[in-house]
Amino acid sequence: MLAKEICAVIVTYNRLNLLKECLDAIAHNPEVKHVVIVNNNSSDGTEAFLAQLDPANYVVINSKANLGGAGGFARGMAEAYAQTDDSYFWIMDDDTIPQLNSAAALLAKADLLEDQFGFLASDVRWIDGRSSNMPGPAMSWPERIQEGLVAVTRGTFVSILVTRQTVKKYGIPTKELFIWGDDTEYTTRITQSLPSYFVIDSHVVHKSPSNLTDITLYNDSADRLGRYYYLYRNLMYISKRYQGKGAASRLFVSQILMGIVALGRANDHRWKRFTTVIRGTFAGISFNPAIQRVDNQPTE
Repeated sequence: MLAKEICAVIVTYNRLNLLKECLDAIAHNPEVKHVVIVNNNSSDGTEAFLAQLDPANYVVINSKANLGGAGGFARGMAEAYAQTDDSYFWIMDDDTIPQLNSAAALLAKADLLEDQFGFLASDVRWIDGRSSNMPGPAMSWPERIQEGLVAVTRGTFVSILVTRQTVKKYGIPTKELFIWGDDTEYTTRITQSLPSYFVIDSHVVHKSPSNLTDITLYNDSADRLGRYYYLYRNLMYISKRYQGKGAASRLFVSQILMGIVALGRANDHRWKRFTTVIRGTFAGISFNPAIQRVDNQPTE
């Protein structure tokens, strides 16, 4: 029987120092056999650094264009599946810093569950120790809490573990989402059929510039507002696909109201914040990308 080993999948863009720290932390988790790194056309020396890594353990993809997080993870997971025989894929951003035994804790719970799970999510903390990237709790969240597991319905690509069989059956992230919501869509897709869990004793630090729980449409910096188009478009798509027309209609109204509130509540660039929400929300009505499998064929 083959050892159950992990392939880490990382997407990076112009954060070389954090990427180095992430890779060093992964190296202290011996359960990781391979690391797939998708370089989203970085211009900070990342490509030269990656060229020095041992190809026996590192699979490096240097994209000629920025594929966004969604495109990067779609490519990375497809390559991880094709180029390794590892049993698990550990998905994380380049600013995710695993702690000692992070991987071992995930594997222990995978073993406990006999691989009958959708995804396992680590306990993510920001640099000041506060919770970050918190997964959505399921109605049954406390049922296995004595085993160190909290049932969840969705998670983020800041340290989640999926099995090879899950990727084979449910596909890879949807590249057309580009950024924001790709992890929500992917983890929601999986949990339609399989239970997923937050693992209490697997810890990582998310060294993002700010704790995402503190940032909203109303106070984010002006240079980041364009990203919200994708957020509101993608949320509409996810709601349509997994929650039905009624939920999508309610979300439509809610997002329009958020845009209107931005006109009165935001400190600056109020019109830009409003129009970004409106454009994204209306685009989400017709946005309907196909789910891609690892054999490059759509699932529908």
